[in-house]
Amino acid sequence: MTSQSSIPYYARVVRHFGSTRALEILALQASPILGILLGGCIPGRDGIIHPALLLLGSLALTAHVFVLNDWAGHVSDSRDPRRVTLVFDRQGINRRHVAQVEVVLLILANVAFAVIGRRAVLFGAGIATLSLLYSCSPSFGKSTPIAASINHLLGGTLHFLLGYSLCHAVDARGVLISLFFGFVFAAGHLNQEVRDYEGDLLNEIRTSAVVFGCRRTFLASLFFFTVAYAILFTLAAESILPRLLLWSVGVWLVQVLWSLQALRRGLGFETALWMQRRYRLLFAFIAIAMLAR
Repeated sequence: MTSQSSIPYYARVVRHFGSTRALEILALQASPILGILLGGCIPGRDGIIHPALLLLGSLALTAHVFVLNDWAGHVSDSRDPRRVTLVFDRQGINRRHVAQVEVVLLILANVAFAVIGRRAVLFGAGIATLSLLYSCSPSFGKSTPIAASINHLLGGTLHFLLGYSLCHAVDARGVLISLFFGFVFAAGHLNQEVRDYEGDLLNEIRTSAVVFGCRRTFLASLFFFTVAYAILFTLAAESILPRLLLWSVGVWLVQVLWSLQALRRGLGFETALWMQRRYRLLFAFIAIAMLAR
């Protein structure tokens, strides 16, 4: 295959992952964007080149994480009735070319971060390492329940700090805020494990839902969300974040009520999706309130 004829092929790879992963990739950019703004960076005052490069790097890195996960889980996804139609080889895409795309995305992210500075490179490397462990390690990856949750907790904190460190040195304030994002990310992933329970059980992937059951995993997710809300309330009470967020107690109660409703509905794929849509809406409002003056 010549270099010129390869271009349409790689465009098909990009289109496939764009159609299956774009919304998740874009949604996760809320964390570094809030990090940039809460770190005191004002694009008009501080320029737009570095914030734009950081977001470009974050987009490329997040895309790399998802493409790597799909590449590593190719065989199990092919056996999952809910995911089989999304597997890339069903679109005539070769696994080797997917690996090449994921490497290019990682290089692109690192180039963008290198222009920004050492801190961005280090945080990006940390996120990439956690992604590699989650997708490819039998001991520290998705098949090891507690390790997988720790991985997402750390990944969520680093993704926020990636943005926060653009215009601000990493300090106690930044770390405390980042823990909120880390617990939200870890809690959301536990809910996702409930969603994917049937496919993971079929493929003998020992997620928390498979090992401990969907009900315990869902309650663990609610506990992690509760810790996140407690962090948010404390930061608002100490005026580290806007005091408007003291009302997050009411938001937490809404989520608890929805969680109880989810338990009554019966936990499964549809209920987990139902819950996911609702808590994402709540955290969209919280993100807006974080920027209140």
